[in-house]
Amino acid sequence: MRLDIEGKHMTLAPHLMGWIAERLEDLNTPYDDICEARVTFVQQGRRDAVCIKILLAEQSLHVTQRGATPDAAVDAAFRVVQRELREVRAARRAQTSVGVAQEAWRAPEAMVAGEAARPASRP
Repeated sequence: MRLDIEGKHMTLAPHLMGWIAERLEDLNTPYDDICEARVTFVQQGRRDAVCIKILLAEQSLHVTQRGATPDAAVDAAFRVVQRELREVRAARRAQTSVGVAQEAWRAPEAMVAGEAARPASRP
């Protein structure tokens, strides 16, 4: 997964950047379906905003949240991202299982010399 973290008009604390990287890895495990993530912080007056863009194999997610601090903004954004990823992954599982035909299980027939054995005739 490619990761880009930037702050516009503000500097980001190293612990925050490390926490973001860890959180994204947790969200990507075990699915490994996040190709790229871009996290951008912007200071808007007295509040901070974070924009998270995630590129998956078949679609992208875009989440923007605001908070009193950068930590609060990114925490709120990750809660939304987690919910959106859960919905996308559930829809993907449902879509892949729709096309699978389900058959009733049958016991294998006995084989005799490479051919299927004929059932015994009943009187």
